[in-house]
This record gives sequence, C-alpha cells and structure tokens, in this order.
Amino acid sequence: MAVTNLGIVAALIAGSLFTGATAVSGEMGNHGAGHRQSSDLRVSKASSTPCDRYAAPWGSKHGNGSVAHPVHGPYRLVRMLRSGQTGCLRTGIYHEVQSTVRRPNVTLRSAPGERATWRGRVVLQGRGDRLLELNLDGSYGPRCSSSACGTLPSPTINAPGVVIAADDIQSPDSGICIHPRAWRRQRPDHFYIVGNRIHDCGRKPHTDHDHGIYVADGNRGEIVDNVVFDNADRGIQLYPDAHGTLVVHNTVDGNGSGVVYSERSSGNKVRDNIFTNSVVRWNAETYNLRGSGNLFSDNCVRAANRNPRYNERGGVELPRRVAQRSNRRARDPVYLARAAGDYRVRRTSACAGKGAPDAIAAPFRP
Repeated sequence: MAVTNLGIVAALIAGSLFTGATAVSGEMGNHGAGHRQSSDLRVSKASSTPCDRYAAPWGSKHGNGSVAHPVHGPYRLVRMLRSGQTGCLRTGIYHEVQSTVRRPNVTLRSAPGERATWRGRVVLQGRGDRLLELNLDGSYGPRCSSSACGTLPSPTINAPGVVIAADDIQSPDSGICIHPRAWRRQRPDHFYIVGNRIHDCGRKPHTDHDHGIYVADGNRGEIVDNVVFDNADRGIQLYPDAHGTLVVHNTVDGNGSGVVYSERSSGNKVRDNIFTNSVVRWNAETYNLRGSGNLFSDNCVRAANRNPRYNERGGVELPRRVAQRSNRRARDPVYLARAAGDYRVRRTSACAGKGAPDAIAAPFRP
C-alpha cells in the first residue's frame, strides 16, 4: 500500500466512527472533502466485507454466531472464526481480559452501522488480521509482571500485514504496540495503523514506558491519518528496531513527547504531520540513536511546554543524523477547539494542510 494511494479512511466508512465529522465553514480547513482520494483498498475491502459471525452482549454461549443467534462475547467469536472470515460485534460493551487472534486474515469489527466497545487486551498474531471501527479500552487487560508497566499494551501486533483502522483507542499502558513473537521469530512487518484516535494511554505522572503508538520492531509499517493525543509518554515511539516506517499526516498533540527516534531504528520517514504541545519533553527528539536514513520533513510544530528549554526551535531537538527539511513552526493556536478534542486545523493556521484529515480530527460522537 504505497503512501500515494493512502486515502481518508473516514470516507470509506463514513457513518460509523466519524458520524460527527461534518464540514465546518470558515476557519476549519484541513483535508476537507476532495482533498485526497479515498483509495486505501486494504481498509475499504475489509470494511465492506459481510459479517460471517456475530457476537452481542445479549448473545449466548450456545449461539451459532448467526445474526439471529449471536455468541456472547469476543472470546467465543474469535474461536469460531476461520481464516478469511469477518466477526462483527453488535452495539454494546464487552469485557474480556485478553483475546488472542491466531488465525491469519481474520477481521474483527463493529457490526455495520453500529459501534461496539471492547474492554480488555486484544493481541493479533495472525498474518493480515484486521481490527476495525471499534472502541478499544485496554484498562481491563492483564496486569504486567513487573513495575515497568501497569497493564499489558493493547492492541498488540505480533504478525505481519496487520491493519488497525478507524478505532478509538485508550489504555492505562501503551496503546498500539508492534512487537515480534520472539518464540516464533515472526516479525510484525508491513503493519498499517490508519485513521484512529489514540488517546489517554499511560500512567500519570509519566513513567517513560507508556506511549500512544510503540513500534518496538518491524519493517516498512505505515502510520497514517491518526490523531494521537494526551498520552503519558511518547505519542509515537520508534524504539529500538523500527525500520522504514512511514509516519504521514498524523496529528500528535499534548503527549509527553511527540515522536522519538531511538537506538537502531533506521530509514523512518516522518512527514506532513503536526507535532504540538508536548508536556514533558520535545515534540521531536532522539534517544541513543545509531540508525541512519531517518527523515523529519514538511511537518508543522508548535511548542508550549512549561519548561522553556523544550520550546526552542518549535520543540524540535534532532541531531544531524536525522535529516530535516521544509518544516514549519506555528505560533497560532492551530486547532479549532483543542480542549473539546476537536483537532481540525484552522484555515488561517501555519499548520493548514498538515496533520490528520478533518473527518478523524473532529471529536468522536458515538
């Protein structure tokens, strides 16, 4: 899925997650209708696939997964699905401490025209698995065995070709975590994180362990069109082995730090994003970086840290090892109504034309 073919996910699945994202005339003007074509075939195909099996809060453990006789929750739904099938969750709240998808090419999503809330940890271990149009709350997930984290991160990607799109994600630990299955030596390459709102992940005060998107390992993944805000530590963490990641048209605001390139991470391209208002450290920085070929270009930054040290250069502290070009620095408020979770960009802002599409930047209304 080339970056040039990535489109606005909301246009593919309008009427589901982004029902409140109507156009506003006047000040708002970032990625409005027609700004880019909707051509993300991976997500559109998965989103339009009919439901093979259903779960519902009123379902039964004896159900057969049909629309008339749904199973009770995600655990039974996941066990029932075969490769290539789609499982749909009807509107309601589901509690499952941990659900692991092991078969390849399984799609889990809200039923068409509905919205399900899934409380617990989701682990995707099958090649090409997809997680779409869900409210994901990791606070009911299993606890960590050490003090390095509170609960285990959710959702977690352990396989290649996984798609996480159009979800609303929050967690008491890291949100999306891309990490290999060490015992199977399966790398989570070619992942796609598209059109999500990822927020309020992590413990406060900050611990340096809890991030919005955590790419621990993986080659040639794509992080596109997301709004990543109010997470305790990094908005986007590239550590220690993120290679060839494309981070494009995201809005990253109010996190501990914005984006961090670290250790052996190399060839990561970060462009056309907005990084603003980091509260602990920099909007863009490195940690012990040894990897080469990293890029930070055509982004818009705005710093508003209480510590003036981190406001220098728009909150950007990058060494020569990370190439920089054509970045903008904003001094205006940037967003239409940040306090209300509305991250659409004002037409008059220096950041106009950057960041997430309006359909995703607008506050979510269930």
